[in-house]
Amino acid sequence: MTRNSYSIVDMVVLGIMSREPMNAYRLAQFVEQHNVTRLVKLSTPAIYKSCKRLFEQKNLSGELKRDGEAPEKMMYKVTPAGRKRFRQLMSHFAGTITPFYFDINSVVYSLEQLDYSDGLKLIDAYEAEIVALQSWLIPHSEETQAKASFANRMIVKQYLMVVNVLVDWVEEMRTEFVRERGQ
Repeated sequence: MTRNSYSIVDMVVLGIMSREPMNAYRLAQFVEQHNVTRLVKLSTPAIYKSCKRLFEQKNLSGELKRDGEAPEKMMYKVTPAGRKRFRQLMSHFAGTITPFYFDINSVVYSLEQLDYSDGLKLIDAYEAEIVALQSWLIPHSEETQAKASFANRMIVKQYLMVVNVLVDWVEEMRTEFVRERGQ
């Protein structure tokens, strides 16, 4: 990845490591413990690759440290160049709307290739999934509002708003599908 490429993973890694120095394993644990992967598209292998890349680009400095009998681990710390890169990435992603895709759109695109009952079963299955997600999100969003960070509250609120719209949308899709294709 070149210096001028834009990586959400790099931005998240730099942001978390700006709080305190840590090794890649500890960073992956932090992401897991704080449910970051439920809010941002991020994986453990991507975290490790990002740490290595950011270190090579001098956005992170590193120092090998040993904790007791454990093997040495590279402790990373954000450098001044890394803080600058973090701000660049934040500015880029705040000012760029990228297309977003819902996997269900691929199903909807091909619904007309199925017979009516099979198409309706797929719509019903998606509706059940999205309603279940909505049912899970509502109490969790209320719980989150009381004790979570600003970022978590806003992202959970965004998820809930999108899910509410998808629930309305799938109901409308089902109605139109039945009206147009019903037998």
